[in-house]
Amino acid sequence: MEWNKEIEDLYTKITDLTPEGFRASVKPMLREAAEKTATLRNSGFVSKDDLLSALFEITPDAFQPTVVADLKTIGIDTDRYIKLSEIRQKFARTWDEVGGAWAPGVYHFTMYLSDRCNQKCIHCAAELMGNRPEFSTEEWIQIIENVEQTLRKRGRRGCYIWFGGEPTLRKDIKELIKYCGEKGYYQAISTNGMLFDEELARVCADAKMHHVFISYDSVYPERAAKIRGVPKAHEAAEKAIKLALKYGHLVICTATVQEENFDELEEIKKRLDSFGAIPYFRAVIKQRTAEINWNDIGLSYEKFRQFYDFKFKHVVDAIRKGEGSFLNKVYTYDMVPFMECPRNDEELTALEWGVGCQACRSVSGIDVNGDFFPCDYPSKLTLGNVFKQDFEEIMESEMFKTIRDRNIKGKCSTCHHLDMCGGGCRVHAENETGDFLAALPFCWHEDDHTHQTVKR
Repeated sequence: MEWNKEIEDLYTKITDLTPEGFRASVKPMLREAAEKTATLRNSGFVSKDDLLSALFEITPDAFQPTVVADLKTIGIDTDRYIKLSEIRQKFARTWDEVGGAWAPGVYHFTMYLSDRCNQKCIHCAAELMGNRPEFSTEEWIQIIENVEQTLRKRGRRGCYIWFGGEPTLRKDIKELIKYCGEKGYYQAISTNGMLFDEELARVCADAKMHHVFISYDSVYPERAAKIRGVPKAHEAAEKAIKLALKYGHLVICTATVQEENFDELEEIKKRLDSFGAIPYFRAVIKQRTAEINWNDIGLSYEKFRQFYDFKFKHVVDAIRKGEGSFLNKVYTYDMVPFMECPRNDEELTALEWGVGCQACRSVSGIDVNGDFFPCDYPSKLTLGNVFKQDFEEIMESEMFKTIRDRNIKGKCSTCHHLDMCGGGCRVHAENETGDFLAALPFCWHEDDHTHQTVKR
């Protein structure tokens, strides 16, 4: 865990205020608590908020007025941090209810097992990659162990998301699932549902699979067929949803938002809610087949903003129902900077545990050949190869830390929203500008330290 000079200096000032008889014990307690709070944010560095919130978490109630008075002598207003500490503790309890792979600090990896697919989506088409040679079962296990053991040394765990192409086309998919189940590793699968049958649903359940992603792009069969390039895509998806739910799986349905389905977002959400599945909307990215079809399927600037207004509305509604601790991985991490400022600390705290770009924080991807993507989406930028390198080496690389710490260029670098949004989707930025660290062109916030929208 990294501490920059400013935070180290603040840590010293705070501990110097502690009575000398307690100082030796307070110092390690505060450092440990601050690093734990940073880990809950899936961060690799301690922030001022982490340090001050941790201070109130380790301070008994009877001594808090004294701490408040002491901090005021060095110019720190503590009201917000006391409140945030209380809110964090409230939300932290709900992680036990949600459990498993959604807990803070778990790192999610999209495992690109194959380029092969049994659909031809107008926004993806993985076969454009050329059906590259695939790793064996043993080689994927080697990669998993490389990653998992590195994370365990850091007090973290991984969640391995079987992806493709279409992962169910792998003959050994059940072996990989069983392996992770036997080892007690978190895992998930992302499928179009075409081959998700009763036997596979049972294997996933027996292996205690954490969640199942099923692609669902339209409530209308004809439109789903057009988007996904096969006649029965809609039927297969709904059958898979019901089957996964039957076996007790947490089902998350991913909808790629594009021009073709933009007019039915509320309908998609309503339909998936009726099943008991969780709708997860992501904007189409200008890559692969989507780039070829961009004039027909790409979102305009105005529709991009309308889409994120739609997401933010439902996210905040869910937070107000007390569901905030679950939302971070599923709903929110790619929704900003296309959002207005949370209206109170409850909303802020619910969002900050995973909101914004999570590349190199809690999501990354591993390609068919072992190349390491900073994000779960494929990118032109890779940070090494987890089949050929120790994952520790990748995590310690300068570019990994640059992305993790959100050292974004352009107007994002000093923007008031950066801590929450991380500069928005980095793969979007790369595909629009050619630079993974560039400011995202779609953002409507100017660097004016206000929450007013920009007229274009």
